[in-house]
Amino acid sequence: MRSGRRRRGGVVLQVPGLYGPRQPLPLRAHPLPGESTGSFVNRLAHANGLGLADFLQRVGQGVGSSSGDAARVEKYPQYTEMYVNQAGLEYLAVLAGAPAAVLQRALPGLAPRHRLPGDGDAVWKWPWQPSEGHLVRCCTRCAEVRGVREPAWWLVSDSWRVCARHQLWCDDSRTEPQGGLSLKELPEVVAAHLERARLKRQFGRSGEELFADAFQVAADWWRSMPMVLRWVHRAWACGLEDRSIRVMPLVVYPEAAQLAQLMLQFEQSDVRDRDACGRWLGKAEALMESWDLDVQAGRGPLLDWLHRHRAPSDAEAQPAARTRRVRLPLAPGHSRLASPTGTLEARSGLS
Repeated sequence: MRSGRRRRGGVVLQVPGLYGPRQPLPLRAHPLPGESTGSFVNRLAHANGLGLADFLQRVGQGVGSSSGDAARVEKYPQYTEMYVNQAGLEYLAVLAGAPAAVLQRALPGLAPRHRLPGDGDAVWKWPWQPSEGHLVRCCTRCAEVRGVREPAWWLVSDSWRVCARHQLWCDDSRTEPQGGLSLKELPEVVAAHLERARLKRQFGRSGEELFADAFQVAADWWRSMPMVLRWVHRAWACGLEDRSIRVMPLVVYPEAAQLAQLMLQFEQSDVRDRDACGRWLGKAEALMESWDLDVQAGRGPLLDWLHRHRAPSDAEAQPAARTRRVRLPLAPGHSRLASPTGTLEARSGLS
């Protein structure tokens, strides 16, 4: 008879149809919010004095070419991510001493869309790069607050993430410093991140998509004129090369946030005719001039955005839709998003 057990509220329960571990490992490792499955599994194994190969024997059978090389996977957690099928998820939950639902809420790599196929034996796979997203080094201070002393990795959409609490820029760089780049000399970057969070909190996905548009425009500006002094100075403040691809999202973040606010004004306007577009473009170009950007070189992305948003949708034209704006009424251009997930630039309707 196939059987296993699931722990719930301190009690180990039988799970019909499941072979495998029947009780948690002696020592627990609590998952960090947004942590990669591979990072969590490594920490759980290490906490119990196990090598990764020994731990994985308890989770099921590995599939795929890289899955058989546990020693190499353990050596490079910054490159690899672990995926499991349903039975593998149950095994991992038993070993971790936590319900599968709790692990899924904390570890994005365990989301249903990443589940390996197969309802039979437990299997796991460890490809050399995530099927979606980027492995970004966790803020060391956030990890330490939760009792984590060894390196841990987030699985996030972008190749970078801001920790506003500790004023750190964390990214997927494999070079030093791995503890994050200090933003103490760049409070405008932290403020930009908070503005992005505000838009998402206030308008949901629509707010995130609008910020993605602004970020895409700012990224295009950087690619055509990377030596703008304010961007160079921000790069230097973090000890980075001013023309490196790594530095781009960091240095343009503040301008993207301010442009997003201007775009928001246009999106919420009841009039988007030719004259309104001209007035908005004038405001955007005035911002560019205040940032010492070449207006002629940077007008193209703004015109592209206006072209997609110049006319309101039918729903916006109705008086009832204007009286109460619980969510941001976006123009038709936003219906052509490349992806609801992915990087900021991928989520922009301009990409």
